[in-house]
Amino acid sequence: MYPVMIFLHVVSALLLGSYVMFPFLVGRAATLSGAAQESFVGVIAKINRIGQFSLIVTFLTGGAMISQVDPKPSVLWMISSIVLLLIVGAITGMIGGRIKKLIANSKAGKSTASDAGKIKTFSWISAIAVIVAVLIMTNPQLLS
Repeated sequence: MYPVMIFLHVVSALLLGSYVMFPFLVGRAATLSGAAQESFVGVIAKINRIGQFSLIVTFLTGGAMISQVDPKPSVLWMISSIVLLLIVGAITGMIGGRIKKLIANSKAGKSTASDAGKIKTFSWISAIAVIVAVLIMTNPQLLS
C-alpha cells in the first residue's frame, strides 16, 4: 500500500506545481479583455480546481504515509507541512472566489483590473507556499 501512496502523493504534488505557474498565467489574463479574458480565466479556474483536488490528495496521502513510517519526522516538520498546505488551500480558495468575481465583472462590462490584481497577489503567495512546502517535504532534516 505504501508504494501506491507514494505514487499518488508524487502525482498530486506535481499537479500542485501548477500554482507555481499561476502568477504568470494570471498576468496574461490581465492583459486580455472581453470574451478572450472570459475564456482564458475559465481555463485558469479549471486549473485552480484541479490544484485544489490535488491538494486534498496530497494532504491525505501524506498523512497516511506519515502514519506508516518509523521513525516519525519531527513535530516541527509535521506542523510546518500542515500549515503550509492549509495556507495553499486557503489562498487557492480565495483565488477561486476572485475568479468568479472577475468573470461576473467581465460579463457585466465592468473593470476587472482590481480582481486580476488580487488574483495575481494571491497566486504569488500560493506559488511561494508551494515552493517552500516542496523544499520542506524533500528535506525533512531542515526542521529536525
